[in-house]
Amino acid sequence: MTAIGAPRRSIACVVATLMAVFGLAGGLSLSALASPGGSTPLHRSSAQRTNPIVGIARTADGHGYWLVATDGGVFTFGNAQFYGSTGALVLNQPIVGMAPTPDGRGYWLVASDGGIFTFGDAQFFGSTGGAPLGAPTAAISTDFPGSGYWTVTDSGNVSNFGDAPSLGSLQNSASGNANTANPPQNIAPNPNFLAACYPHNAGPTCMAEVEQATSAARATEGLGPMRLPSNFGSLTPAEQLFVITDIERVDRGLPPFVGLVDALDADALAGAQGNTDPGPSLAPPGMHVIAWGSNWAENGNPLGSNYFWMYDDGPNSGNIDCTAAGQSGCWGHRDNILSLSDYQALYGGTLLMGAGEAYGTFNNQWTSDATLMVLASGPVPPLSYTWDAAVAAGAG
Repeated sequence: MTAIGAPRRSIACVVATLMAVFGLAGGLSLSALASPGGSTPLHRSSAQRTNPIVGIARTADGHGYWLVATDGGVFTFGNAQFYGSTGALVLNQPIVGMAPTPDGRGYWLVASDGGIFTFGDAQFFGSTGGAPLGAPTAAISTDFPGSGYWTVTDSGNVSNFGDAPSLGSLQNSASGNANTANPPQNIAPNPNFLAACYPHNAGPTCMAEVEQATSAARATEGLGPMRLPSNFGSLTPAEQLFVITDIERVDRGLPPFVGLVDALDADALAGAQGNTDPGPSLAPPGMHVIAWGSNWAENGNPLGSNYFWMYDDGPNSGNIDCTAAGQSGCWGHRDNILSLSDYQALYGGTLLMGAGEAYGTFNNQWTSDATLMVLASGPVPPLSYTWDAAVAAGAG
């Protein structure tokens, strides 16, 4: 009897390649503007304070600090210098935090709607003012020693501006949707379809078992069985991976990837052939990648890979980026599948995808699957297969 090794998988987390060094055209609230000119900022002493303090920031040498109140009034202590405030302005939303510039000669204030105010040598690099983040902004932090800042909502959605890098968030793209939350624990496939699907099998027994296991796992989230297109069996593995990914998204209220792009398929296939996470190295001319994520797995077929990406991706699973609880790679494949809508809300763009499958790439003979999920701006390149085509064949 052939010994079947447990299939593995790895992840490349969502990477933002476009830093928000600009305001959102048409989307800035009043409080998202740079420091207002012509106003007389109110500098008040602590004895005159009438609004709650919501933030503190230290000077560059640590010999002083600023306090900020909800109305934007700024209070200085030690060697902290006063560079201005919003205390004399009528704000759309209250101030919730402040951050100093690296040299301590200025500071940013952030309002709960994500609007940014700049004072001293602080520069405006963008904001989430007017963007539908689904939760109020809670804080701001400086990118030391660079030129940028991060803001975060009270649900953990982090936005980066200037040269502050995107390093991840606690919140994925579907704010408030319980069906996007990671399961509390791995859901072992029932029935366990691995034996029936090893090493590359899409026969009736294998498919019946993996569909049954997937339906059982989805039921724990209040979702019904997947509605695959009627021609699913005749689709290429790349098309199957694409359809499955979109079904997982659409059933949770997320927008689908529009279609497959040949260049991204080539990247994904290279990842599958190399047993690694692909990256967007072959973007068509004129297409600019805003953000991307990718997944790789070895399994018997695309549905099998998707099962472990979505439902069995935590500690003590085959996720090689989650060997212990608390690691950032835990449930990362699921997060990638359900990601990028937050970036799309901020920057616009089109959700595109590439996928590929390879065989015999490792000594255990499992099939190797890879997906590449991209948010891109610019002209939409020709699509080899689309979500509309899948819906026309009954997907959804």
